[in-house]
Amino acid sequence: MYSYILTYCFYSIILNFKLMFNSLANHKRIVLLSATLFAATLLLFGAYSFNGINAQSLEKITIGLNSATFGPLTSNPSLNQVKLLVDYQTKDLSLVDSTINGVMQVFAPNGTLLKTSSYPNGFTITESGIIQFATSFADPSLTSVKTNVTLTDLNKTETLSNPLSSDVALTL
Repeated sequence: MYSYILTYCFYSIILNFKLMFNSLANHKRIVLLSATLFAATLLLFGAYSFNGINAQSLEKITIGLNSATFGPLTSNPSLNQVKLLVDYQTKDLSLVDSTINGVMQVFAPNGTLLKTSSYPNGFTITESGIIQFATSFADPSLTSVKTNVTLTDLNKTETLSNPLSSDVALTL
């Protein structure tokens, strides 16, 4: 779309320059040329500004995987526990020292949701650090699980971070 507009503006400018040099007394053509250049500038600037706005990140916190384990629970070997340590960096500093929450979903290899867990009362966020997510379940047939973690507001209605997915194999 922008190439058609640029092509039109280019030909309009060339035509107006040719006509201007033939008759400089024709003020209408000078005004038309000025208006065309002004409109093209506004259009291009607006298009680039709009694209830049869309490219901005909506994530207020960036998270990454520090470590992940999946194995028998020490206190009850009939249960398996998946535990993740998640590194975080707060990009929106207005969140520092506020209480937020995080959600971990655990899936079977076939994609079936096994369990969703979060912090009962949330936790206080700082500029950066490590958050632990852990849950356990009894299914001796599982040899691996997939996890998805996101940080949310305290009520778990607004996502604050990028999603973090990991595949974790059972270790005995």
